[in-house]
Amino acid sequence: VLAVARSLLDFFYYAQLQQHTEKTLKAMQDSLDSFHDHKHVLVELEVREDFNIPKIHSLLHYVSSIRALGSTDGYNTEYPERLHIDYAKDAYRASNKRDYVEQMALWLQRQEAIHYKSTYLAWRQFRKSPSADSLEDGSNTCYRVTKFPSRSRLSIDHIQAEYKAAEFTPTLEQWLSSYSGQHRAVQLTESDRFDIYHNLYIKTGPSVITGHQESMQKIRAMPKVIGRGRKPDCSARFDTAFVLEEGLHPSADEVLETLGVRVAQVRVIFKLPDYFGNYPHPLVYVEWFTALHRHDPASGLYIVTHSTRHHR
Repeated sequence: VLAVARSLLDFFYYAQLQQHTEKTLKAMQDSLDSFHDHKHVLVELEVREDFNIPKIHSLLHYVSSIRALGSTDGYNTEYPERLHIDYAKDAYRASNKRDYVEQMALWLQRQEAIHYKSTYLAWRQFRKSPSADSLEDGSNTCYRVTKFPSRSRLSIDHIQAEYKAAEFTPTLEQWLSSYSGQHRAVQLTESDRFDIYHNLYIKTGPSVITGHQESMQKIRAMPKVIGRGRKPDCSARFDTAFVLEEGLHPSADEVLETLGVRVAQVRVIFKLPDYFGNYPHPLVYVEWFTALHRHDPASGLYIVTHSTRHHR
C-alpha cells in the first residue's frame, strides 16, 4: 500500500514540474510503472474491484504528451478558466461600460506592463547581494528574525537544559576558534549570556522548475512553555530543515539527487554578544541527521536517524 501511495504521489509531483529533462521524464514513467505493478494489492484488500477509471488511464499519456507539447502547465484547463476573470470580467468592470472593448484592451495592456515591471524588480532584488547596512533592518536579506529576541540574556546552562542542546558549548567554542582565522582557543564561561530567537524566516526565491513564487519559510526552535491561568501549555517545537551546501543551486536533474543536501534539526537560534566580535548574522545550532543514503524497501523513502558524530 505504501508503494502504491508513494509512486502515485511521486508521479503527480513530477507532472507538476515546469521544466523537464530525460531524467525527470524517466523518473516520472518509473513512478507510474511502480503504481501499476503494486496496485493489485488494493484489489486484494477489497479497496476497489478494478481500476477501469478514465483518469487512471489518462496517466499513461502524460509522458508522451509532455514530450510532444511541453510541460503540463502549458495546457492545463485551469489557466484559461482563471484568465477569463482577469481578461474579461475585471477588465469590463474597470471600464465605464461604453465602448468597453477598446477600454478593456488598454486596461489589459497597462496591467501587463505593470506585471513585467514588477517581475523585473523582484528579480533584481533577489539577485542583489545583502550589504552590511541592510542587515540591521532585515531588508534585502535572505532571512529574517524578529526585531527583539524571544528571550534575552540566557545562560549556557539554561540553553543546554531547556533547548536540549547538549553539545552547544564545545560546538560554539570550535566555531569561534575557526571563524577568527587565528585558530586561537575560545573558552565560554558561565557569565556569558545569549539572546535567543524562537522563529527564523528563510526567503526562498522563485523556481522555474516547480513554478513556486518567492516565499518566506518559517523555522521554529522553542522549548515547552508552561501555560498560565486559562492559557494552555505550549509544547516544544524544534523543526527539521533541508540544508543545502553553500553555493548549491539545483537544476531540474539535480532535484532528483540528494548530493549536497543534509537534514538537520534546529535547536537554538541565537545572537552572539558584542564582546565576541562583529557577527552581524544570528547563528543557528543544529543537530545533524545521517546522510540520505538508505531507503526503506517498502515505501522507498529515505531512512535517517540522529547522527552520532558530533559534527554539529
